Amino acid sequence: MRTIFAQEAIEEYRDAAQYSEDRFGLGRQFVLSMEAAIAAIEQAPTRFQAAGRGIRIFRMKRLPYYLFYHFDEESDVVTIYAVAHHKRKRNYWADRLKE
Repeated sequence: MRTIFAQEAIEEYRDAAQYSEDRFGLGRQFVLSMEAAIAAIEQAPTRFQAAGRGIRIFRMKRLPYYLFYHFDEESDVVTIYAVAHHKRKRNYWADRLKE
């Protein structure tokens, strides 16, 4: 299985890690939590809550972030569309989805 990020999602990931480091000194912890989240998704990609349009939500443990992703069973690829702070406007990332 392979995991890829939409361009905007990788930027959100970097920004969140940098913010966590600058504000709280927890940038490394954020990255380790992301790695654990990706591993959990790859282990059981259909396990997490469906959010419609083929998108699922992974709620990060101890961090206020959600990963919105799609799993393509045919190609065995997980695409992460958003690394969203839980207080961000809901579905702001929805236009990133390919039709």
